[in-house]
Parts: sequence; C-alpha cells; structure tokens
Amino acid sequence: MSDEAADNSTANGSKNARLADHILPSSATMIGVCMTVISLAHLIPKPNISRHVNEMLSVDSLLFLSSAMLSYFALRHRKQAEKFERIADVIFLVAISLMVIVGFVVSFELFID
Repeated sequence: MSDEAADNSTANGSKNARLADHILPSSATMIGVCMTVISLAHLIPKPNISRHVNEMLSVDSLLFLSSAMLSYFALRHRKQAEKFERIADVIFLVAISLMVIVGFVVSFELFID
C-alpha cells in the first residue's frame, strides 16, 4: 500500500479500526485464559481462595467478552466505530487490571500463611 493510500485510509477512520483489530483477538484470548485459570483454581488447596478467584475471574471474563463484542461492533459499524472502540479499550484495560489483581491475590494467599 502506498503512502498516499495509507494517509487516505487513516483520514477515513481506518486508523481507529486498527485498534479494534487488536482488541478483538486479545480479548478472545484472555477469555480463554480466564476460563483456564478458573478450572485450575480448583486445584488450589485453600478453598476460600478458590471461591474468590473464581468469582473475580468470572467477572473478568465477562469484561473481556464485552470488550470483544464492542470491538467487533466497531469493525462492523463504521459510523460509530470510534465510540465502540473507546469503550472497548477502557473495558479491556479494566479487565487486564482485574487479572493482575487476581494474580496478586493468588500469589499472596498461597505463599503467606
């Protein structure tokens, strides 16, 4: 693609569509990660941790699902793409932050008696 064509596609809003192109597969992957960790949480010897981790990761997977859906809508509906992408991006960042918090909770509870 030539530089002029790239500039025209950027001016037409496809620059924003590129963000949705990254959020959609990343969110879908993170949903799978959440589901895997929920399954593995049953192996944690402390049942209280397992319950809290399952609840937080369930909410986290729903956040990733909503982020994936909004980024898909951004790809399909060009007129409202910027709004959908902005919301999907914020939800994705919240979901990633929650996943980091879950990681800290599991680490501290497993190694601190």
